[in-house]
Amino acid sequence: MMLIDIVLGYAEGKGGLEDVLTTVVNGLVRKGNRVRVLQTHSPQFKAWADTIPEIYYYGQGGKVEEETVSSMQAGYTNFLKSAELPDVIIATHAPILSYICRSAIARFKPDTPVVSWLHGPPAYFGGGRFLKYSDTHFAISSSIGRTIKDITEEQPIYLVNNPVDIEQKEIIRPDELKIIFIGRLSNKEKRLDLLLGALAGVRDEWDLTCIGDGPDKNMLYNLADELHINGKITWLGWKDAPWDEIDEASVLVLPSDFEGFGLVLVEALSRGVAVISTDCDGPMDIVKNGINGWIVPKGDKNKIKDLLNDIQSGKVKLPDPQVCIDSVIEYEAERVVERMDDILQSLTTNDFIVNEKIVSESHVEDEVTCKFITADIYPALEEHLSGNSIHWYDLKINAINYSYTRAIVRFSYQKDRHDNIEEVRVKIVNDNGTWQVKRIF
Repeated sequence: MMLIDIVLGYAEGKGGLEDVLTTVVNGLVRKGNRVRVLQTHSPQFKAWADTIPEIYYYGQGGKVEEETVSSMQAGYTNFLKSAELPDVIIATHAPILSYICRSAIARFKPDTPVVSWLHGPPAYFGGGRFLKYSDTHFAISSSIGRTIKDITEEQPIYLVNNPVDIEQKEIIRPDELKIIFIGRLSNKEKRLDLLLGALAGVRDEWDLTCIGDGPDKNMLYNLADELHINGKITWLGWKDAPWDEIDEASVLVLPSDFEGFGLVLVEALSRGVAVISTDCDGPMDIVKNGINGWIVPKGDKNKIKDLLNDIQSGKVKLPDPQVCIDSVIEYEAERVVERMDDILQSLTTNDFIVNEKIVSESHVEDEVTCKFITADIYPALEEHLSGNSIHWYDLKINAINYSYTRAIVRFSYQKDRHDNIEEVRVKIVNDNGTWQVKRIF
């Protein structure tokens, strides 16, 4: 039996990440392992915690947004002081978790293997270089695996799919075109505006069922009104079991600019529903163009429109439902968990050599956190402060969100070496790996 720690920043308790964690954790427990999930704070949607056999909270701040890398490192270290030490650690969600886990366990049992398990491309979170603090890596797509290899060079990388319950009832395929979208209504990633724009140019009869909620729902409602197509759309909002709402479907469309995996594609195909996806990372492993669905270029609403029109006219035939189901059998939950368990077992043998990177107390300074974000934002700061040769001093992260896409950083600076040292606080946002200034105060 292995004792496995799965350490993440924060999961709110509702979404694809949470579903995957629940499936993997319980699958590994059925294999005879003990698994502890650790995150900084209790989830907003507390029912998810009940699906995890052991869950602990190691945050040091009063709120999620108050946590820093230093506080998270200290929190996991404090947990390990009074707990049984794990045989292996999975640092999940973002690259910086590799550093947090490695620096914490190094004080007690430095030969413990640390495995990174990203749920998106490293660039999305920033700080990809921190992956080197892990010994090996789980990659949820070939694209992410190649990116990790470019960063970590010789470290082992294992392709592990996200698990899906393949044993599902087949959804009826109707005579008319019925389209579905399931996902968070966050247009920056999901680009539902492209689907709506494409549908405005689709001939003949169609309807769209949209399941999900998110920050851009009002904008998308308004866009559908402007395009005069809202009457053909059913907005169901968030559903705990979205597929229970679907009786009939022709095709699921995923128009995203970013998908680390594309779980909803596998869910659709396992029910015999064909899919259309943009060529964004994870879906490229799932969608076999012209066999179980189609791949279209990111940002190209005309390609989506033309494909839907060709399906309407019969020029393009939908794939056989059984072909769709068979195409995703490798994602069946038991197979995925079996592979992960085999890999983890191999890491705990005497033959495996852990990363020799030495972690010292000095690495815990907040400057470690800031090094991967500052170069992008200095020009904007210098323009705001009306100085071309500003001298920068201490950097301190005041707050960083759990997905590492937003942060507030405090900078100390001098415009001239004879001036007093001043401070400026900056809200920054990570846009696909590039940090941009959003507010200076």
